Amino acid sequence: MISVPYRCVFVKVPKTAGTSISDALRCTHVGKPHRDLLEIRSALGATPGGPAFFASAFKFGFVRNPWDRVVSLFLRKERGRVGAPTDFGAFCAWIERASDTCLHPSPKTNQRDWLVDESGEIAVDFVGRFESLETDFRTICERIGAPALALPHKKRNTGSGRRPYTDYYTPALRDMIAEKFAVDIDAFGYAFGE
Repeated sequence: MISVPYRCVFVKVPKTAGTSISDALRCTHVGKPHRDLLEIRSALGATPGGPAFFASAFKFGFVRNPWDRVVSLFLRKERGRVGAPTDFGAFCAWIERASDTCLHPSPKTNQRDWLVDESGEIAVDFVGRFESLETDFRTICERIGAPALALPHKKRNTGSGRRPYTDYYTPALRDMIAEKFAVDIDAFGYAFGE
């Protein structure tokens, strides 16, 4: 996604408050939703002024604790992929990619996959965390020269009785998700319960 008014590129990783962030910054899609950094660069390369915009724009994305993110994907109100199990244990066994259940799934296994260049290195200027959303969003506003923008809460999971994500896991399920999303856990320093 891009924001022309704020001259930034936002890599919208699913279930990391992306709709709220893109709404606040008046972002528009560059082609389909949930494009990774390289896909955004490629799409902009085909537009007049796009390569220069990409080169000079502030680039950022957000990530989320993988265990919390899996619970959010499980509870999401807008189901994308047909066949997602309705039992949490079966869901943990079923989920393989960071965008499973999304309306616009991607073959990316990890959140990190959205934020890298051709050599596999993180290539955005800032990686925010869902867990510190307000603080990190203020940092982005400062970096792009935006006024203190209000961050709306769009697409809130409205399931009744949402408990802390740690309550959903048995030790076996915790370890299963740790193994499946070890790249994100390692890359962003996440731990279960933190």
